[in-house]
Parts: sequence; C-alpha cells; structure tokens
Amino acid sequence: MTAPSVALQRRALVGVLLTVVMWGANVVLLKALLGGTNAETINVGRFVIAGSVLVTLSVRAHGWPRWDARTWLAVAAVGFLGNTLFQAFFLTAIRANPAGVGGLVTGVVPVLVLPLGLLLGQKVSGRQAAGVAVAFAGLLGLLAVTLQPGATVSLGGLGWVLAAAGAWASYTLFNRPLTAQLGALPFVAFSLLLGCLPYLLWAVPHLHDLNQLAPLTVLGIVVSALGANVLAYLAWANGANILGAARTAVWNTLAPAVALLLSAAVLHERLAGAVWVAAGVILLGAAWANWPEQKPKVGETALSPPL
Repeated sequence: MTAPSVALQRRALVGVLLTVVMWGANVVLLKALLGGTNAETINVGRFVIAGSVLVTLSVRAHGWPRWDARTWLAVAAVGFLGNTLFQAFFLTAIRANPAGVGGLVTGVVPVLVLPLGLLLGQKVSGRQAAGVAVAFAGLLGLLAVTLQPGATVSLGGLGWVLAAAGAWASYTLFNRPLTAQLGALPFVAFSLLLGCLPYLLWAVPHLHDLNQLAPLTVLGIVVSALGANVLAYLAWANGANILGAARTAVWNTLAPAVALLLSAAVLHERLAGAVWVAAGVILLGAAWANWPEQKPKVGETALSPPL
C-alpha cells in the first residue's frame, strides 16, 4: 500500500486543525446558546440534524447495516454512553462552569481512560502513565481552586466536568472494537441514532417552542450540529485515516485551549491565574499521554478520542 502524498497529508492536517478549532469554538457557542434556550432544546436539535445527516451519509456509502441483534444492542448501549449520558453531562458542565472550564472535558478524558483501561486488562506505556499523572496533578490543582472563597469554579461544576469526561472515556474504550468491526461512519451514525433515543424521550416534555426562539439561537444550533458533529467528525476521521490515529489524537488537546482563549475573547470570561495554570498542566499531561509512540506495543491502551 503506497503512502499518502505530501499534499494529501497536508490537507488532512489542515482538516484536523480546523476540527480542533470547531470543537473548541463549539463549547463557547453552546455556552452562548444556553442563554437563549435550555439544554434539552439544544441537544435535541443537534441530535436530529447531525443524526439525519450522518445516517444518510452512512447508508449512501455503505448501505443499510445487516448486523445481528447482538451487534445492534451493543451499538445502542455504547451510543447511550456517548450521546445520552455524555451530552446531558456535557451541557450541564458548560452551564455550571465558565465555558473555558467546561471545555476541559476532553483534557480530563485521558486521566480517566487509563484506570478504566487497566480494569479491562489493557496495557499502558510508561509515557502514557506519566502524562496521565501530570494531568491528574493539574486536576488536583483545579480542585484546590474550587475550595477558595469566591472561586469562579465550584466543586459541583467540576463534578459535572468529571462526569462528562467519565462518560466520554467509557464511550472511547468500548467503541474501539465496534468501530474496527463495523466501520467508523456506520458505527458513529447508528450509535448516535440509537444512543440518543432515551435522551429524546426524556427531553421532549422540556422542549421550548421553536417559534419562540430567536433566529440566532436556531442558527447556532444548526451550526453546532453541522460543524462540531458532522463536518468536524468527517475531517477528523479523514485525518486519522491518512495521518494515523496516534498522530491525529495529540492535536485534540488543543481544543480545550481554543475554548479557553475564545471564552476570554468572546464571552469576556475572567478566570483566575490558578485556573489557567491548572488547565495548562492538564492539557500538557493529556498531550504527553497522547503523544504517538514510534512503535506502538500490542495491546497498549490508546488515548485518542473516538472516531
């Protein structure tokens, strides 16, 4: 198999970098949208739009899945972790925290993937363990900030960040064998379709009337769905396919940094210096843990985000 051309690799890298910017900006956008409607309306709109587009793309590319009942059940169960639980916790974390802090969810994920992977019998390298230890130290620093009087970050708000990261870490670990077996696009599309159903059933009574939403709020929901959940996914999957999952994953640690910077520039959030330091340590550890190995070891836990 011939290696991708330099031009193809550059285009893939540009797509990955744009994805990182979209994911970081999406946190700030969601924080702004929460000022105009509730989390249920936002998530349902995103699920319907992104799910419809991804399922359509998957069926056009691969046809309707011919999976057995056990596979459908596994896809639905893992999708429940990555959609109903994660999205509910993620929007709550963004609402309960400054956007810059809520965006740290992806930076915290490696701290939780490691112990979960060990429980499942997966191996980790010394570099990964060291990176996670650094990120955990930053997390403890952020926890210490919450104990200070008048802190902009509360213990409860940090708890929602950890809950969202825990749901995403679980989804990350359990989706890998299914992605390898079923293909990335079919798995993501149908895990979203099935995984969001419990959330939809719970959220419908809480939806706001679309006719009463500001046009910019509706536009923001559409942009979030198509940008962060469709275009970003396709660009990220293309980058992982051409550049490799390990080389791609390390860039994901920039998404929380983008969220921090945009939250200060756009939302005028003013976070204490200690929060910036703790966030920097978390992201440094996450980048170290995700840094690609020269020769990955068989059975070693990968800390890349799900594709």
